[in-house]
Amino acid sequence: MPRFRLQPLGDLARQLAFAPTDVRARQLDAAELLVIELDAEKAYPLDFLTFRITGRRLPSSQKSDQTTGELLVGDAIQHDLGLLIEEVSATLNQAVADLAEPVLTIDEVAERFNVTSKTIQRWRRKGLPARKFLFPDGKSRVGFFSRSVDRFLTSHREEVERGTNFTQLTETERQGILSRARRLAGTCNCCMHDIARRVARHFKRSHLTVLHVVKRHDAENPGNSIFAMAAAPLSDGDKSRIIESYRTGMGVRAVAKRICRPAGTVYRVILDERYERLNSRKVKFFDDPLFHQDDAKSVIHQMLAAGELAAATVIPLAAAGGRGSSTEGTDRNTLLAEICRVAPMNAARERAMFLKLNFEKFLFVTARRALDPERAMARDVAELEELHKAFVETRNQIIAANMRLVVGVARRHARPTGNGVPMSDLVSEGSMVLMRAVDAFDPGKGFKFSTYGTLALIKGYARSVPEMLYDGRTLRSDGKGPRVGGAESLPTLGDTRSPAPILRLEQRDTVDRLLQRLDPDERRVVSAHFGLGNPSDEPLSISSKRIKQLHDSAMAKLRE
Repeated sequence: MPRFRLQPLGDLARQLAFAPTDVRARQLDAAELLVIELDAEKAYPLDFLTFRITGRRLPSSQKSDQTTGELLVGDAIQHDLGLLIEEVSATLNQAVADLAEPVLTIDEVAERFNVTSKTIQRWRRKGLPARKFLFPDGKSRVGFFSRSVDRFLTSHREEVERGTNFTQLTETERQGILSRARRLAGTCNCCMHDIARRVARHFKRSHLTVLHVVKRHDAENPGNSIFAMAAAPLSDGDKSRIIESYRTGMGVRAVAKRICRPAGTVYRVILDERYERLNSRKVKFFDDPLFHQDDAKSVIHQMLAAGELAAATVIPLAAAGGRGSSTEGTDRNTLLAEICRVAPMNAARERAMFLKLNFEKFLFVTARRALDPERAMARDVAELEELHKAFVETRNQIIAANMRLVVGVARRHARPTGNGVPMSDLVSEGSMVLMRAVDAFDPGKGFKFSTYGTLALIKGYARSVPEMLYDGRTLRSDGKGPRVGGAESLPTLGDTRSPAPILRLEQRDTVDRLLQRLDPDERRVVSAHFGLGNPSDEPLSISSKRIKQLHDSAMAKLRE
């Protein structure tokens, strides 16, 4: 089941479901008008959306938490408003027979515009609002008010014209499509999708338009079918073998000769795989009004130039050394010195780099959204790959500048006794947490990344360190795990800020994690004894002897 991309709109959908029936109907009408008017390339505040749907402004208490300085992306709003309309309309249980206004099914809209149902689903993602209705067969299905379809046609005429099929085809053009498709089916050994793509490029039409024209011809003329002469589509196994052969260095023509298919077919499989790899990337970015300005790129470059550049510095090995003089210790200190080679960024540089990262993600997502995979050419996919490479490089620069933060927090999790997690494993785990933190950090909220990243690392280590200690690989059952150098032998790296608040958070997480290992009664006894519980908790109705037994049992578990 689809999920809301924006949590505030998911909350709004749940609130609307409890409104009176007549109010719900009016709010759905307002939401339909809004979703058609939205521009996917722009950003909107939550307060504006709420007012347009409900007619009410957000309370001041909610504004401070949800709307101050935050804009929601138009593309995500369109998706979530469509989901909101569908979910809330399902609570009305409206029967088609009881409505005065005509309701169209997906098939009826597709027939009206001579498009496929896949095109209708694409229009829904672009803002065509759909509701849930009870149809005469007693089943609840998606349908469209006739007025909603007409509004979408008026405001998205270019989109509809691109998707419509042979209402815009002349008879001469239609016959040309059929003639060319027949010739390719008999000579090129292509499947019907490849034939449709090649004909579509020649006539500058949509791949789906050509596919629909030929399929309709074949349905009306089964004895003179065109696609019956086409080769069978490639199986998933065939496509996997093509990709594997190409990655090992075999040329396109050599692969085509091996599978007895045209080189164009092989090339298309490779191109589709490159596009799918990019399309499967989940890229989250935080929008900014600056991104929608024509001079956004130059402004961001000026901000980068104005910020003080943090020079890359290499820590001398002599300074990185500890008390240990073994080869293992030297290798470890050399590794840590290399990890922390890049100096931290100052506040201005950090702000500019995160703005650059989110702008490059915005460009990538926008380009990916605008690219039609059926009509994508090699240069289009190459441009998309360059945009992806750009924001990955920027993200790596930010990560490299914050690796000292990882080492600083990891040092506090290294046990001085040596029977703990190796420092290399801690740094490796911390770097993964840092990567996720960089993607999830919103620079618009005004905090420094070091604050956000430190809390993310503490939380990440609180989850991962116990698993790494007791997973049967780091510590064996006899307690003789691999020994590593103590924390005192590590170089002093990381932030120079006072560690007191961080240590308090870390200690609190440690205590909470240990208490979760106890039984409920043991946990209550220990919490009451050390003043960790809630003062409003009711006292245990058990004897003092039983309390002492629970206390001793709990302390034995905690010591273990």
